[in-house]
Amino acid sequence: MNKRKLPIGGIQTFSELRREYDVYVDKTQHVYNMASRYKAVFLSRPRRFGKSLLCSTIASLFRNEKEIFEGLAISKTDWKWEEYPIIHIDLSGQNFTEEKDGEGVSAVIERINEQLDNACKCYGILVEKSDFIGVRFSRIIEEMSRKINRVVVIIDEYDNPLLSTINQVELNKKIREELKGFFSVLKSSDQYLRFTFITGVTKFAQVSLFSGANQANDISMMSEYCDICGITQKELEENFANEIDGFAEKYGGRENYLAELKRYYNGYFFTKDKISVYNPYGILNHFDKEAEFTPYWSLSGTPSFLLKYLEKKDVNTVEIENAEMDAGGFADYKDDSISLFPLLYQAGYLTIADYDERLGTYKLNYPNIDVRKSLAEFMARNYSKAEVTVMKSVSIRLVRTLLDGKVDEFFGLLKPYLHKVDYSLSSKITEYYFEFAVSNIINMLGLVCVNEVHTANGRMDSVIFAGDYIYIFEFKTDKLVEDALWQIEDKDYASIYADSGKKLVKVGVVFSRELRNIVEWKADV
Repeated sequence: MNKRKLPIGGIQTFSELRREYDVYVDKTQHVYNMASRYKAVFLSRPRRFGKSLLCSTIASLFRNEKEIFEGLAISKTDWKWEEYPIIHIDLSGQNFTEEKDGEGVSAVIERINEQLDNACKCYGILVEKSDFIGVRFSRIIEEMSRKINRVVVIIDEYDNPLLSTINQVELNKKIREELKGFFSVLKSSDQYLRFTFITGVTKFAQVSLFSGANQANDISMMSEYCDICGITQKELEENFANEIDGFAEKYGGRENYLAELKRYYNGYFFTKDKISVYNPYGILNHFDKEAEFTPYWSLSGTPSFLLKYLEKKDVNTVEIENAEMDAGGFADYKDDSISLFPLLYQAGYLTIADYDERLGTYKLNYPNIDVRKSLAEFMARNYSKAEVTVMKSVSIRLVRTLLDGKVDEFFGLLKPYLHKVDYSLSSKITEYYFEFAVSNIINMLGLVCVNEVHTANGRMDSVIFAGDYIYIFEFKTDKLVEDALWQIEDKDYASIYADSGKKLVKVGVVFSRELRNIVEWKADV
């Protein structure tokens, strides 16, 4: 196989990618559609999905860098190639938390002023730096428009200052007010603007932050733009045929390899339509690292704002599995708060799993094994306090016991690690929290453990998928293990997997509140 130069490592500059790398997944038809139809656009997507590259693509388009778009979809449209001045504000990559009173707000002002300085130098505009960034922003836009052309404003990761201070209510409020004044310029300067594009992880943009500005067209959940970031199955097979064909034999042929890629890295849905995408960061690193199935997305770092949120809120982690919410819930934020499920969705840990058209509700779940495993490790490391590094010393043995159907050996290895779980995440110890602890450990191992699985007759506590085996777990607290097994039989839970071709193992598990651990188990194959 001819190893190609892939844009790994977070290549965010469109011109560099086009000139120096071998692959670009063409998203310029979407760019054309946005820029032709709308005056202002807002897009919410998780980290590592290519938002910054999209911003750079838009900037290159409006700089009239026509030559680097040759052969792409937009070159075949009626786009009118014309140069516009660009103001590009990037608020990513900096922690705006304060050490002293007011420092966090000052850091936001300084960061924006630096990037306004760059825009002024680029276009020969002189507008002095000011503590009133809104006033300066307005003057720069007007001056650029008067001297050159209408202005294109691109704001990348607009919400980073808010997310980095999510656990500091007063500072968060001060930053919000500062940004609100800055963004209000987009309304007062409308006559001088050609196009505005705003990205972020969360959708604070649709509440009070932008209330003084013209409301941007939110394309985040529009069907047409479901794949504006990420790689579809068709794009994967067309753009990466070289890599797929080259590594297919390693995984038992092309069909098996594609199925494993999909299971590990695909599964992100951003609209109610059934079009899923791969996370670019994970799939590109997989191909570059000799096709090793590793959770590259999680290795790139967990967003600090998620830990801050979990520390601040009383979160029922069991409810993460199969969470449900209506469409309005994705942006149902107050000035200083955000709900867990939309935050996990927009951070990339949950995705749309189903849509109920009658009720207008969405069901959320983990997109793939990569994310399921990474969230489990995050929860264990930062929330339930399980010692992941110690766990890994026996992880292979734990996985092997499940793959081999050795239930007794599995529980013998598992019990010591349940002692390490901190159940202080709930003041009320119930079987649901033991269930979370067990499923979290299973997911860390890279297997799939699904909680609260609904059937026609009831709801299974947990189902573990391990090679040739499917384990159906029923948890009880301070009760008889026979009660758990009887419930599995009485509700006929196993019937939904009868045609799976797998060996079904029904497992009753009993926890002790006093001992905070498993005290009994029994399996029926």
